[in-house]
Amino acid sequence: MKKKRYAELNALKGRIREMGTNYRDLADEIGVASNSLSNKINGFQAFTTKEMEQICEALDIAPGDVARFFMPGYCKTQRDSA
Repeated sequence: MKKKRYAELNALKGRIREMGTNYRDLADEIGVASNSLSNKINGFQAFTTKEMEQICEALDIAPGDVARFFMPGYCKTQRDSA
């Protein structure tokens, strides 16, 4: 059984649905295998910077929202310390 090493990216999952796409189509658009994209979204592997940039472009994610979609633990820490 695989062990999650990273946070599950629930906001990113929601954005994919909101934009009317799916893992397979998004994976094709950014040039990765759909199972690899799924592993990354579900916290089993990390995204590369290039993949994050491509996903932001594909899903119309603004630069100021990158942390919310790709670093949920960081955002929670920031909210808790405020």
